[in-house]
Amino acid sequence: MTLRFTATCAFGLERLVEEELKTFGAAEVDREKGAVHFSGKLGVSYRACLWSRFSSRVLLDLGGFEVPDEKSLYDGVRAIDWSGHISPSGTIAVETVQKRKSSFPGYYASLKTKDAIVDQIRDRFGTRPSVRVERPEVLIHLFLDGDKAKVFIDLSGEGLHRRGYRSSGGTAPLKESLAAAILRMTGFPADTEAGTALVDPMCGSGTFLVEAALMAADCAPGLGRDYFGFTGWLGHDPGLWADLIADASDRKRRGLAGKKTAIIGYDSTSLSECRKNIRTAGLEGIVMIEQRDIAHLKSPILANQFDTRILVANPPYGERLESPLTASFIQRCLIRKLKEEFAGWRAGILIASACRFDGGEEDIKRTKLFNGPLPCELNVFEVSGSGTADNASIRRMYKPALPRSDDFSNRLRKNLKNIIPWAEREIIDCFRIYDSDIPEYNVAVDIFDGYVRVVEYPRPQTVPADAAGRRLRYCADAASEVMGVPRPLIHAISWGEKRRSRSDKTDEWFRNLKEVSEAGMRFLVDLEAARNCGLPLRQRLVRRFIRDNAKGSRFLCLFCGSGSATVSAAEGGALKSLSLDPSTANITWSRCNIAVNGFSSESHRVMALDEPEALRDLRESFDLIFVDMPDPFRRKAINAESLLKAAVERLSDRGRLLCFMDAKMPLPAPLISAKDITAHIVPRDLKRGWRAGRCLILPGDQLQV
Repeated sequence: MTLRFTATCAFGLERLVEEELKTFGAAEVDREKGAVHFSGKLGVSYRACLWSRFSSRVLLDLGGFEVPDEKSLYDGVRAIDWSGHISPSGTIAVETVQKRKSSFPGYYASLKTKDAIVDQIRDRFGTRPSVRVERPEVLIHLFLDGDKAKVFIDLSGEGLHRRGYRSSGGTAPLKESLAAAILRMTGFPADTEAGTALVDPMCGSGTFLVEAALMAADCAPGLGRDYFGFTGWLGHDPGLWADLIADASDRKRRGLAGKKTAIIGYDSTSLSECRKNIRTAGLEGIVMIEQRDIAHLKSPILANQFDTRILVANPPYGERLESPLTASFIQRCLIRKLKEEFAGWRAGILIASACRFDGGEEDIKRTKLFNGPLPCELNVFEVSGSGTADNASIRRMYKPALPRSDDFSNRLRKNLKNIIPWAEREIIDCFRIYDSDIPEYNVAVDIFDGYVRVVEYPRPQTVPADAAGRRLRYCADAASEVMGVPRPLIHAISWGEKRRSRSDKTDEWFRNLKEVSEAGMRFLVDLEAARNCGLPLRQRLVRRFIRDNAKGSRFLCLFCGSGSATVSAAEGGALKSLSLDPSTANITWSRCNIAVNGFSSESHRVMALDEPEALRDLRESFDLIFVDMPDPFRRKAINAESLLKAAVERLSDRGRLLCFMDAKMPLPAPLISAKDITAHIVPRDLKRGWRAGRCLILPGDQLQV
């Protein structure tokens, strides 16, 4: 007997569902938004329940009718012959979905539908089925579209995305049916003799990995389920279902034996949930996983033997992040790693619709999707090579344009001749080339990975502001001409010029920060800042010390600022870190820098620092602590001695504390026994006019600079 069915699905997957239903033998297939209607014998619906990778539910259509009022709803449902569907001693539940507003609420419609069904069965058999919300023997779906109603029996019983291998998915999990659809839209598995390699760099609970393995090995996604809605339905054919299960089991055995794929997953967090899901799915030894963050992502050598190589990723967004702003920086890091390590691969990146994806590729196929209620966008593209950076380092840009011969230009030219070779040898992208060498030109000229900052030092009150402004503009113009740097890349900062307070900084301000490089790390800098731009040159060797001594450590950073020290610790191999700062803007800045470098926000936490007592409340100890003591004149509320004492108490037995502080600040009592290592951390390019402060280490006998 030919029956009429409906397969529901997430918006955007209708075409995929239609295509797979036709392979199951479905006829008269037509689709609408979120649903595909088809006809066929019972076996077609069974195959859809067992084999559909993209459908949400499979429903048996029992008919429809007009519902201008509640009586017509009751009469319409009761007119259906339920004796061939529900046992008088069975269990039922009713779910109502409303497309458009009806004359009565959904919960009331469910109640009237239930009443009509049980009244008919009780009148006929003298007894009635009971209601069971969880896994009833028959689940009835009522679909209301204004004054029209349609009634279905849910043959799937519960969402088909529940394959049976995942016990929990964490925060905002990716539905299995959507993961399978993304894989198919990205071109997996490819129909080639040499097979396909797949990498998920943010595998989480392993949904992409398991779905890919099931697809590649021809495993029915419903084979691991222990519940379907048709098993308690009176129209169920157990023999037909048993034959389909036997066939699917045989195909799985043959598919796993002959698979031609490499499926590899990485994640920065614990992989215990992922391993559990892989084991439950019976895919141990087939799916490979490794704990690794995006910062250390590389193309696996194993993938080179495959003709088709695909990378899929579902970067965190929304409730999966402490700060939604960091989503854009995680994407930026991922794109950079793709270009560096995965040229020639095809990528499929799922992002929140609110985030604009810019992969730097001209041909990106964008598809609107939904992960449950969350609107998303899938971006599929072929990854090209890294190419040339937009702002090449000043070492490669140094091409004098005009032969200036004034004192400032000559000194700048002389300094460049001495500093550029040193910067090349040390692979330094951010450094100082002029530091008030000539008193009449009282500025500092700093290079930030191709950008130039000309910053005026405090001037005497006898110098008029307009004269100082002309001198500053002259220095900026001279720097542009001497170094061959386009004038728009020269940032001139006047002393005393009022800048935006960090408390006023918006998400857009953070997104517009410039990204520069230091020792292979990336940092977001504010080139217009009057003071600290986010990457203090005076602490370059301090950051190197932290990076070189952080391996395997627990790192604590007090007054973390933009998070440059924390990023250095993470790059050096710190197992975990905690960064504290009283400024909300600095907390956001630190999280963005951690994200743009591809480090885990779970392993490297950033929190507010209100009082020294907050440190004493911590139960954990730290192997390496860095205190970037703020200017006491700017942070009068900070009790330095109390804060440092609390920090020392958090040191592990063999731990070290590093403190960078203003040279004029009295030495706090907890640092009396500390060793002054300032001479070791003064960078070469800042030695001439060093006025930045001093650096101390505790214990003083553990010096490795």
